[in-house]
Amino acid sequence: MKLICLPYQSPHFYLKPDTALLRNGRPFYVPDFCQSISGALALVVKINRLGRQIVPRFARRYYQETALGFCLYAADLLEQNRAAGVSCAPACALDYSAPLSDVFCPAGDSDIFAWEQWAGNLNRSIDQSIADVSRYMFLKMGDLIWIELHPPLPLSVPSQIHATRNGQTQLRFSLR
Repeated sequence: MKLICLPYQSPHFYLKPDTALLRNGRPFYVPDFCQSISGALALVVKINRLGRQIVPRFARRYYQETALGFCLYAADLLEQNRAAGVSCAPACALDYSAPLSDVFCPAGDSDIFAWEQWAGNLNRSIDQSIADVSRYMFLKMGDLIWIELHPPLPLSVPSQIHATRNGQTQLRFSLR
């Protein structure tokens, strides 16, 4: 299973290891080398069939369910790496840095997403996102595509994160 992350309003994507998944409301423990953490709420699309070079108009055939997720970043390391012109992967691929809801729902275009610091709708087409990623890699059943819903925002430690979809809490975790 691949965890494919699409940053907010960016044409690029990056991969997180499967060890980045954080489930069942477990806490995220900030690594010792991190001075600051940022994060973004994400819509997670579960791929349900094999595909490569998928055209946007057919992308709807490749998913049925979505869930809420969160992308956590080592913000200080991310800025250092960007300034130095080196890979940002170490700041993005932290273990347990991808909290995921246990609830997958039928995909809906008009869902309203919210957490304490942000509320809004999906600003990037799921179908276009799948088409963009499938240009570069073969998608397999069970792959998860994380579409960030807003730019990463600074998070305070310790804190509790609660995210809702259409008014129902679907994702909870804590930062410690």
